[in-house]
Amino acid sequence: MQTVSSGIDDLDGLLGGGILVGDNVVWVAERDAFEVIDRPLLAGASSTGTAVYVTFTQSPEQVRPTLPRGVEILDARPGQLLADPNAFTRAVVERGSQPNARIVIPDLDAIAARFGPEMTIKLFTRTCPVLFGLGAIAYWRISRATSPHIVEEIRKMTQCVLEIRNGALQVIKAERRPHAEGKIVSADVSNGQLRLGPERAIGRLAVGLRRLRVERGLNQAELGRLAGVSPSAISQAEAGIRGLGLDTLLRLSQNLQIGIDEILANRTTADYVLARHDNVATRAGVTPMFEHASHGLRGYLVELGPGESGSPRTLHKDAEAVLVTSGLIKVDLGVETPVLRAGDAVLATRVPVHGWTNLLTKPSQLFWILREPDHVGGVAQTN
Repeated sequence: MQTVSSGIDDLDGLLGGGILVGDNVVWVAERDAFEVIDRPLLAGASSTGTAVYVTFTQSPEQVRPTLPRGVEILDARPGQLLADPNAFTRAVVERGSQPNARIVIPDLDAIAARFGPEMTIKLFTRTCPVLFGLGAIAYWRISRATSPHIVEEIRKMTQCVLEIRNGALQVIKAERRPHAEGKIVSADVSNGQLRLGPERAIGRLAVGLRRLRVERGLNQAELGRLAGVSPSAISQAEAGIRGLGLDTLLRLSQNLQIGIDEILANRTTADYVLARHDNVATRAGVTPMFEHASHGLRGYLVELGPGESGSPRTLHKDAEAVLVTSGLIKVDLGVETPVLRAGDAVLATRVPVHGWTNLLTKPSQLFWILREPDHVGGVAQTN
């Protein structure tokens, strides 16, 4: 994974090295915390790449003294060209296509006030994926005062969500960084800097409560009844604002028929496993996307050069599929050798896949997917 420094050593350490290239980082925080977040990121790019700041309420002249030198300011105030959502998206994407692009979009609250929740969500969901695909890094800022619906819809789409509240920073979401997701650490934003302290024990409770509630299909009121406390108490505990007493935890563990240690277990049970092409090592043109037997599937991205052939190291003993994404591929099934174009797929249920050949004079690409009732070793190799 390629990382870029946020300009804040403590934050880089928390996230395991820095911000991932392509990350859209949504900061949920009060306004007084924003400057200590934005400036370090922009300062790191203003001299070597593209650094952009979008203003929605203040004039460029008002904003410029607060920013590092070399930062381009996009004026999206009412009445300006970029006040139009489509023009805004085009301008941001154009800057995001530049090398080493760092973009700060500081006021989703102002966008929501101007256009309403649905347009704000639409603007974000149109812009965020494109910036991710371009490899730009974007900071988006929003406060808890904005509609919870907006915050939740944005959380689903983006790669990273960090919240600063009540002297703590919580990693609400961090794709490809399971070691960081859910952590709550102390946060000091005084003296123009963000300083993070050690992980707070209350964070383990916050993560555990949310996990249990989702796993059991409960809302906060229902979990509160099981614990003998109000929904507000559960909400604050999940947010890492306050803890729960030992008697409350004992009552909850008894009603859920689990131990207290399971409530406090700092583990995640995601409903999906995310794989990125740049997140795993490529071996001889083969990138393992999913290899663990517990996933139920194994999947590989196979990239073939002009005229190149490849084959599994061992023949698979269960169902497998080849899905061609580009080029023209001949698939060897032993007695049959179907030719697949981009968008074609073959599912082999009774015969194994012996190999594949790129029939073109330009690179081709396919996915090889194996059903895995029992773990079967072997990674594809190219010849």
